[in-house]
Amino acid sequence: MPMMNAPEQETPLQLLNDSLFSFIISYLSITMHRLNDRCIFTRLRVCLSMINIRPLHSPQKEKHTMSRSTQPQAGTAKVHGTQLYYETAGSGHPLVLIHGGYMDRRMWNDQFYAFAKHYWVIRYDIRGFGKSELPPVAYADRQDLYDLLNYLGVEKTYLLGLSLGGVIAIDFTLEHPDMVDALILVGTPVSGFPVELLYTEEQLEQQRSRGVAFEKAIQERNRPAMVDALMQDPTLVPSPKYPAARERVRTNLSEYSFAWVLDPAPRQNLEPPAYERLTEIQVPTLIAMGAEDDSRLFKDADKLERDIVRASRATIAETHHMPNMEKPQEFNALILDFLGKL
Repeated sequence: MPMMNAPEQETPLQLLNDSLFSFIISYLSITMHRLNDRCIFTRLRVCLSMINIRPLHSPQKEKHTMSRSTQPQAGTAKVHGTQLYYETAGSGHPLVLIHGGYMDRRMWNDQFYAFAKHYWVIRYDIRGFGKSELPPVAYADRQDLYDLLNYLGVEKTYLLGLSLGGVIAIDFTLEHPDMVDALILVGTPVSGFPVELLYTEEQLEQQRSRGVAFEKAIQERNRPAMVDALMQDPTLVPSPKYPAARERVRTNLSEYSFAWVLDPAPRQNLEPPAYERLTEIQVPTLIAMGAEDDSRLFKDADKLERDIVRASRATIAETHHMPNMEKPQEFNALILDFLGKL
């Protein structure tokens, strides 16, 4: 895990001899026309470090900077009330992968290394999943993502989210539009979508019946039964046509604590919700759907496509809710093609 350097003691500027001071000013004047403000400040720090001094004040909060090695790296980032486990690989423009509910960062195994050939890829466990714990404190997933990116020194990124991960990506983009330059949403529900617009009374009753076994298992805190109920869902998990992907999902679910539903912490939702604010999103957005995913998610996709001005849409045939695991090569090609045209 990368270590943060201990903070150095700030000292007043000492008098410089004329020759060294002239060198610093000359160096900056030669280079500053090619640099932005932050780079100029970095160069100044380098120059001052030659004589072991630092300016009194930094223009912005000091951030942890992670070495962008092509070799995978892992660590934890302290956020409000807990720590988020993350992994990175590759180099180049940041690309954050945000997993779906009941899963963890490993659902991106087929994407993590493939995308790292082109981008600096960051994947992490959302609070309450994988190696990120869920303490009993109020939290917001979008704020956790902001804190993680700030810890890693990321100022602008592409976001790729599936299901719950897509919800987080949308909410984050609405709250921090200057930090996102492309959005990819896979099988993503829209927070705040009125239920009466999603389902008829008959469809709503079907949804309730569909969740009876899972709800019973929750009441009994029976994790194996919870796994079985999810694996029997007709669209949530990979179909039997993809046995390897299906087994990976079962393994992932079997190792999950289900803290998110068994011992939930209070979540702070975006207000107003995304349903009322999608027109605010101005970045290029790809809406990807598994062709055999749940019917309600197609209504969400319609809403996303209609309201986001720079949205495009793609469907991956013969896949359910996790097309990245069912048809990883086709999925990866779709994502890389979209990002490559930006």
